[in-house]
Amino acid sequence: MEKKGNKNMKKKHLIRIISMFVMIVLLPLLLALMHVGYKLIIMPSLHPISMEMQRVFTVIIFGIPISLIIAYGYITREKITSILSGVFLIPLLSIYCNILFELFDPHFVISGLGWGVIPNFFAPFMLICGLAGYFASRGTKVSLLIAIFLGIVFIFIMLGGGH
Repeated sequence: MEKKGNKNMKKKHLIRIISMFVMIVLLPLLLALMHVGYKLIIMPSLHPISMEMQRVFTVIIFGIPISLIIAYGYITREKITSILSGVFLIPLLSIYCNILFELFDPHFVISGLGWGVIPNFFAPFMLICGLAGYFASRGTKVSLLIAIFLGIVFIFIMLGGGH
């Protein structure tokens, strides 16, 4: 009986570690793939794309990951993973996008990953997304509303950042 309980605990711990990895490392990759796909496939195919459509795509591209961070934090109540997934969302997005865009460059020379600008440029994004993850993981309705508000602020900032 004890071995079965120990096996279930190991399985739960493994699932927890995998979910932490997915949220912190692979969620920014999903965002990078959506962003690169938008820039390299959707925008050229719809060349005279209207400003409203650009805004819709921006809301979708940045709204999905921040919504997943908020949902993960609220459902699991894991503060550390929720905070880290929010904090590393934009810096890892930058690294992943740089690598993915360089893959389409015929010369394929990765010119620095941009770690020097993290404290200056990414700090507000890291703070907003990290706080959204933190408040979502608190589990109360009020903190969920604060997390959703921070997610909306993040999306509005990203809408303004593209123009």
